[in-house]
Amino acid sequence: MLLAERQTLILQELTRKGRVYAADLAQQLGVSEDTMRRDLNRLGELQLLRRVHGGALPLQLEVADYADRLEDQDPAKQKRAEAALAFIQPRQTLLLDSGETCRYLARALPRDVPLTVVSACPLIASELVHHDKVEVILLGGSFFKPALRCVGIATTNALRKMRFDIYFTGACALHPERGFSAKYFEEAEIMRVSMEQADRTVVMGGEACLGVIANHQVASIRELNVLITDQGAKPDTLQALRELGLDVVQV
Repeated sequence: MLLAERQTLILQELTRKGRVYAADLAQQLGVSEDTMRRDLNRLGELQLLRRVHGGALPLQLEVADYADRLEDQDPAKQKRAEAALAFIQPRQTLLLDSGETCRYLARALPRDVPLTVVSACPLIASELVHHDKVEVILLGGSFFKPALRCVGIATTNALRKMRFDIYFTGACALHPERGFSAKYFEEAEIMRVSMEQADRTVVMGGEACLGVIANHQVASIRELNVLITDQGAKPDTLQALRELGLDVVQV
């Protein structure tokens, strides 16, 4: 088996299982453990996986804080946000998370459609000032600066007293086996409660968020409903997500 073929199979196994072991891969692919360790080291150097003792894990999510990306313009995120409009019906109650994609979604909401929009992010609320038919509910709590949102017990208590037709959130990290995860503990807790209180969860994220993991677990893939992602997302990762019941929309 050629080196490129072995490395492709290694990455496929990692996507499927969420963790691989050098000894198991060596036996599966009919090579020595030394050869397999070299393959894993090389894939780690290429930043295609995260090398750990005895094997490898998916790449750890690395993303700048939202507060450091405020001035950035991202047409791909805007496109995903606009695609999310197809899931919205008049008079629904929507929960919009913090983040750039949700901010684009707030901007894109039609001004002539009656909606209730709930968010713990002041930036989301400010985007809806001129939407006369949109009722805005801003949740309070401890202000978490890296994500520009409120977190903590006051926020979760308010969320648990409400019901939402749809919860929209940007993708932190999505992995078929490791599930939906977030960079910060504070965010993960809010996101878990948000999902519990919503009839549907729509996640918007590009290919860089797929097949990777972050520090704090939010939910399994089976607990999500829709993923809106890019045309360039890896087909094998998307297929694994679809097999877990996730409705995938590519734009």
